[in-house]
Amino acid sequence: MYKMTDEEFYEVYGRMPRRAQPRKKKVKVYWGRIIIALIILALIIFGIVKLILFIVGKVKGGKEEPNKVTVSSAVDSDDDYYAEPENKEKHTEYNGIELTVCIDAAHGGFDKGTEDGSGRAEKDDTLKIAQALKEHLEGCGVKVVMTREDDSYLTVEQRSSIANSQGADLTISIHRSSSEVPGSDLHGFEAWIHSAQPEMDKAFAGKIMSKLQEMGISENKGVHVGYPEDKTADYPINEKTSMPSILLDMGYVTSDIDNQLLDANLEAYARAIGNGIIETAVDLGIVDENGARLKEGQLRSDKPAAEAELVVAKTDDSTGSSESIAEESSFAEETDDSTYNEWGYEEPADSSQYEEQTEDEYVYTADGMGYYTEPMMTE
Repeated sequence: MYKMTDEEFYEVYGRMPRRAQPRKKKVKVYWGRIIIALIILALIIFGIVKLILFIVGKVKGGKEEPNKVTVSSAVDSDDDYYAEPENKEKHTEYNGIELTVCIDAAHGGFDKGTEDGSGRAEKDDTLKIAQALKEHLEGCGVKVVMTREDDSYLTVEQRSSIANSQGADLTISIHRSSSEVPGSDLHGFEAWIHSAQPEMDKAFAGKIMSKLQEMGISENKGVHVGYPEDKTADYPINEKTSMPSILLDMGYVTSDIDNQLLDANLEAYARAIGNGIIETAVDLGIVDENGARLKEGQLRSDKPAAEAELVVAKTDDSTGSSESIAEESSFAEETDDSTYNEWGYEEPADSSQYEEQTEDEYVYTADGMGYYTEPMMTE
């Protein structure tokens, strides 16, 4: 078959022949591969940045003075414990603090302290807190004296004797509170000091409560003087020790919020208390800012010297046996007493405002201390 040329076609038809245009080939875009490549690129960039930051941090860390005492505050950190935002106590790099601290984990042995409905016992919580506090303080070079390190019972005289004889500069007795009032939602942390309101004891308690509040607690119930039912009386641990001392109630065993906060922040609370203890030692002139000892001999509070107490026991009429409970009980109800913080102080309320209890409402133990039986009593 003859095929005309373009020129022949033009001569015959007066125009050039029309030819079909070739179709453009579609380019297939592999979006999945592109996305994967972008993700890999982002991860590589992120890894490079983290590596650079790690190297910079190591270089800066190596330039710090080895014996420098740095005071930490409650700020964000990458620690592997839970706390509210901006309420994390960083690890503090104290080194070689020439200080002796007595930690009293209240209750123990047959004396469970207070309990909640699930069987959670105060004696177990106080020991956990005390052990965490000991670990932190010893890591800072502080000499730690423990009244107990296991589930054993000691009288308050024995506990006080340990603190006094081992040369402790500061003593902290760890407790927890409770309430069995139906429908109550009592919670919060508080501290107790000697009724004589010694200045060093006040400074000690105020610093610890301030550090705990910075850390994040359910409620700061303040610092109280004396004893819940009698402002002229004292908790035995505060009365019988010669150095500045505080009884610290670490929340209510019967409060879900206090239990959750304590369980989640146990190590953080221990660091806050430990850092508060060291800062107190600096403020009171026991050691300087580098941890070097300034005070010769054991630090002594200006509270009155302890007096010996009679040993009193309440006998069970039915069995003839003596019943013993906690040497220092944490009272559940809030009392209308005065409190203070590190910014100001108010005189304690008149003790006459407290309702007098009948003798039947108390039980007595071998340490000579009477304990109000409601709303909490140890077994």
